[in-house]
Amino acid sequence: MLLAGFCSPTRRLRALWVQDGGAVSVDAVLWLPVFIFLFALLADASLILGDQARVLRVVQDTNRAISIGRIRTSEDAEQYIRDQISDLSPNADVETVIDDAGVIHSTVVLPMSDMTATGMVNAFKDLSVTVTAQHMAEN
Repeated sequence: MLLAGFCSPTRRLRALWVQDGGAVSVDAVLWLPVFIFLFALLADASLILGDQARVLRVVQDTNRAISIGRIRTSEDAEQYIRDQISDLSPNADVETVIDDAGVIHSTVVLPMSDMTATGMVNAFKDLSVTVTAQHMAEN
């Protein structure tokens, strides 16, 4: 005995499949560019934040290598950082300074356009990410 108003799930799916009013299609077509733009924005922002974390780790590791004497000069440190992030941003500007107090300062400036995947968001075109770290030398 069937309950009043109850129909099987397959019957409901067939009923939805057969209905072709077109209203859903029009809405989907109108909203699709917005969703694609939001997805691209989310993907690019995620990549930028992930790449920033990666560069920060490289800079901190390099400063540590200088402090324990594995890397001797600031020029070697700059080249090491460039080599480590060359696949990420070939246009990165790297600067490492060892001051008189024994503090190692490293700064990397990366254009955001190097770190985006889609390039759809023009707001990222002229911006840059600056990663900086300091470390005391262990002499």
